[in-house]
Amino acid sequence: MGTATIPHIVCAVVFAHIGVGLASLSTVVWSDPGDGLAGTKHDFSTLGGMPQFGLCTACHTPHNAQIQSLLWNHTLSANTFSWSDPQTVGGTDYPNFTGAAYNGATAKCLSCHDGSVAIGDVGWWNGGGPVSVLNTKLSGAFQIASATGDMNGNHPVAMPFPWNGVASTYNGSTTGASALVSGWQADPDALGLRLFTDDGVGNITSGATLGQTGFECSSCHDPHNGSGVQDRFFLRGVLGGSSADYICVKCHAK
Repeated sequence: MGTATIPHIVCAVVFAHIGVGLASLSTVVWSDPGDGLAGTKHDFSTLGGMPQFGLCTACHTPHNAQIQSLLWNHTLSANTFSWSDPQTVGGTDYPNFTGAAYNGATAKCLSCHDGSVAIGDVGWWNGGGPVSVLNTKLSGAFQIASATGDMNGNHPVAMPFPWNGVASTYNGSTTGASALVSGWQADPDALGLRLFTDDGVGNITSGATLGQTGFECSSCHDPHNGSGVQDRFFLRGVLGGSSADYICVKCHAK
């Protein structure tokens, strides 16, 4: 465990908007990158004096889940997400997806991070429903999409990736004919990122498959702060420099 003065992701934003009344954030102890979920910005278990709210409950539940996938507990966004500009990159179309219907990991991340659903809007907790003390929505830097689901200005997600140099079809989009596949790493999975497979009928699962591979928010971020996390923002790489651990070059061959 380490002591941080707040550059660790949502801490200042979440606490400011939840209004839990902490007098001094500078003394709060946070988990270091890779040290696990407890003590991170995704740990709401002791906020607002409610230790009963479990470490995992904001996202998962053993009973009465919103959907079966990951036993997801948090209310999914009803937004349809898209990018207003541009519509293609290298001939690859930017797809859209509806949060409440899309099976990729990105829809689950956006159930908090699009700012349309309250942090405490869970399906089940302690035999009841939403957690009123967390009845607030993310805003500012950590609200990734607009109120209408526009993802403009953010790195594309739910997109195809040319794994091992082969064009992929993913979430209804296919790697464009003019895409320079040599500009991407052949296998980001081997470099610590996470890729996904779309079977073409709506099922998205972890792991790469030739011709069916894509990436999601959790390709670069691990919301559980697992052992592969190397830097702030739950990143599976580092923010600065140009080493092999730099997050961007784990996917882009530059």
